[in-house]
Amino acid sequence: MNRFAALLIAATLLSTAHADAATLKPAATVTDGQILLGDLFDGLPGDQAMRPVMPAPAPGRRANLDAPTLSRIAASNGVEWRATGGGDRIVVERAAVQVGNDVIADGLRQALQEAGIGDGADVLMDNRTLTFFLPAGNDATVRVENLAYDAQRGRVTAEIIAPATGPEAVRHTVGARVVDMVELPVLARRMGQGEVVGEADITWIKLPRDRLQAGAVVEASEMIGKSLRRAIAPNQAVNARDVRDPVVVGKGQAVTILLQTEVMTLTASGKALTDGAQGELVRIVNTSSNRVIEAVVAGPNLVAVRPSGQIPTPVSHVSGASKKAAR
Repeated sequence: MNRFAALLIAATLLSTAHADAATLKPAATVTDGQILLGDLFDGLPGDQAMRPVMPAPAPGRRANLDAPTLSRIAASNGVEWRATGGGDRIVVERAAVQVGNDVIADGLRQALQEAGIGDGADVLMDNRTLTFFLPAGNDATVRVENLAYDAQRGRVTAEIIAPATGPEAVRHTVGARVVDMVELPVLARRMGQGEVVGEADITWIKLPRDRLQAGAVVEASEMIGKSLRRAIAPNQAVNARDVRDPVVVGKGQAVTILLQTEVMTLTASGKALTDGAQGELVRIVNTSSNRVIEAVVAGPNLVAVRPSGQIPTPVSHVSGASKKAAR
């Protein structure tokens, strides 16, 4: 055999060996309880790829396999693979169905209602980050067993089983506080002083009744069409003292002062010293005499004084019948 033929055969053998060599996958996700050779390496025949090599991590968890571990797995299973350095590794994740804290709390809440306990109440989980990870293919559902309610302490304990039907995957004892909740209208956006609240500005939140402050607005009708006395942030309880009827007469605004009886009508010019809504009492200064009186807001730019009150002078308009009465 000449030298050229020998080199050709050697190149062919090297090429075949390279083609048959396995390659490490960059990452893997498994759905069952075992990690297979084919989950770790590409380029394996079908029967070899289906060979289990180690237990999979728990649902939702990961296993980090480093170069020495992978080398041992390859050698013991006849896989032609060698680590290229200490950095060779693969992360294997177990697929899972996640059952969140909100699903667990909903199941507990429903169980309480079915038992005739805490109608309209809410539950506050002791562990508000509790999450179950079920094997892939399960439903994200729960059922409740061994429910126990302490009315005096407002406490509930129960066993949560997931999924709700089928083979049990998770069983966990939980505790929670049963809270009487109140639904409150609040602002959906930040609003400034003097802004009038409309229906579109209202949203709703729930608060424990024992956290509700005295004077909090509990009906949307107490806010809609009202003006704000101060700036209020969204999603916080609004106190009744923070809202008022819309301002009709503003501080510093020129107004007409009106005195009206059955026999006379007197008017004068003034300036508002305070804001006032329809029907509210405001302080007014007569712009001619600088005398200060109190008057009731009767409309835009209009305030009225009672006949027994001080009548500002001079009078800018007096009706024919009222001139005689004024004398």
